[in-house]
Amino acid sequence: MPYLHVHTNVSVENHADFLTRCSHGAAWALEKPESYVMVELSDQRPMLFAGSDQPLAFVELKSLGLSPIDTAHVSSKISNLIHKELGIDVSRIYIEFESPERDMFGWKGGTF
Repeated sequence: MPYLHVHTNVSVENHADFLTRCSHGAAWALEKPESYVMVELSDQRPMLFAGSDQPLAFVELKSLGLSPIDTAHVSSKISNLIHKELGIDVSRIYIEFESPERDMFGWKGGTF
């Protein structure tokens, strides 16, 4: 059930292509089937980081079973993906990780 939400002040020209590449990238970074991945984009948002409106991104990544041991590795992969796709320096990307309990995430009318 990975869910990736990219918030950025950058304008993304082709949303569908960007979302597709993020879906592939999240599945690859998390080593999970892409069939479970959901991706959302919020671009052209009014945002500041370190007092500057230079290109930036805030990324939310939720995934069942995500271990704190894995977050540095996943952070590197996701940051590099965002850098490649949007040209945002990795020093201007924050990633928030969340690993909800299986019974606290619904799907198909039930929970995981």
